[in-house]
Amino acid sequence: MIISMTGFGNAEGVFRDRKYSIEIRSVNNRFSEISFKYPKYLSSKDFELKEIVRKKISRGKVNIFMNVDAENETLVNLDADENIINEYFGLIKKIKKIIGTDEEIKIEHILTFSDLFTSGVTNEIDEEEFNFICDLLNKALDDVNKMKVKEGESLKKDILERIKFIEKESAVITKMSKDRIKAEKDRLRKKVETLVSDKRIIDENRLELEVVLLADKIDITEEVIRLRSHTKYFTEYSKSKELAGRRLNFLIQELNREVNTIASKSTDAEISQKSARLKEELEKIREQLQNVE
Repeated sequence: MIISMTGFGNAEGVFRDRKYSIEIRSVNNRFSEISFKYPKYLSSKDFELKEIVRKKISRGKVNIFMNVDAENETLVNLDADENIINEYFGLIKKIKKIIGTDEEIKIEHILTFSDLFTSGVTNEIDEEEFNFICDLLNKALDDVNKMKVKEGESLKKDILERIKFIEKESAVITKMSKDRIKAEKDRLRKKVETLVSDKRIIDENRLELEVVLLADKIDITEEVIRLRSHTKYFTEYSKSKELAGRRLNFLIQELNREVNTIASKSTDAEISQKSARLKEELEKIREQLQNVE
């Protein structure tokens, strides 16, 4: 199965007098990285919340923003943090001294700092409310995954078309290679015959050995067989129900290895050109796989 690592989803709900909204953004990343921004009273539930995410998103960078609005004002505390205000005031005085200015410190200078006030919902959450939050998080994750699956289908369609092209071109290269081997055998025999005036003194066994060695040197049958095997598995994994990102990345490396060997063995300009084209297609697939979970 091909699922994109890029997605967006959200969910909203009201529990008692608190309105919760969750927004999730997922982007590609080699490993799993989960970043949560939620009210402070949920910090003790960090592990449980991240476990919920891991069960639904196995790889990628996931940013989750959880906001809560209390409709009942009695649930909201608002106060100025005196210690922080004094620290910033002292810092501004120090900066004035360093830069040598007599400008008066005004209240707007202090208010530019965002953490002067403490506000939010009281630090109380019961099991029923936490279960509500977990359900809401799951809904937001399902929303993200819908988008990831949809984008994954588009990726799969494009990638498999490129794989079909590689399979088709590899069959053409195989035929060209067989014709090339026969041509090289004939060329070698003619070259020997032009150098030796009396054909009776030609060592047929030695000549045959040289022909076999030459054929082995330029034969790409094994490489093409392995290449076709890799493309077969690539297609199967892409269509399976399991997440295939890591397996497909491994297979694309193996496909690159076989194409590089084919190119290095080639003595034919046309085969070399086709090998270069296969490399281009594999590179495009590799780039797309960077965004596959």
